[in-house]
Amino acid sequence: MKQVFYILICSLIVFSCEKKEENPVIKVTYEVITSDGAQWSGEYDDENGERINTFDLGGGTLPSGWRYSFEPKVYPIIVTIHGTAECPTCDYETQRDNSQDLTVNLYINDELVQTQTNMCRGCTNGTVKGLATAWMKLPEELE
Repeated sequence: MKQVFYILICSLIVFSCEKKEENPVIKVTYEVITSDGAQWSGEYDDENGERINTFDLGGGTLPSGWRYSFEPKVYPIIVTIHGTAECPTCDYETQRDNSQDLTVNLYINDELVQTQTNMCRGCTNGTVKGLATAWMKLPEELE
């Protein structure tokens, strides 16, 4: 009985000393670039997985070249960036044909892992001028 108790205590000590597997440090950066410096609006997921609408930031539109970086605080997380180029001449007749091009970039640890220009990841409807979406499941898609 003492031997079983001793083995049980040793096992508990060994297992309690094992280092718990932690999520790796991941830095996510979104970037939005438009042709001719057009302003853009859209949505993106922050470090808590919460959807942020640019109109809620005050002013609504953001400049071309905008970047936002963070380290996710929750896992798993789907990080998403969606942008729409501002197009004052777009209307029902022309749809988005008059729009400037829009590119969204997704960087992980400062390495470009995804870029979409007038497209969205996983969309089947082809290109739409001035609209783009990139997304990634973390940490699942890093493996």
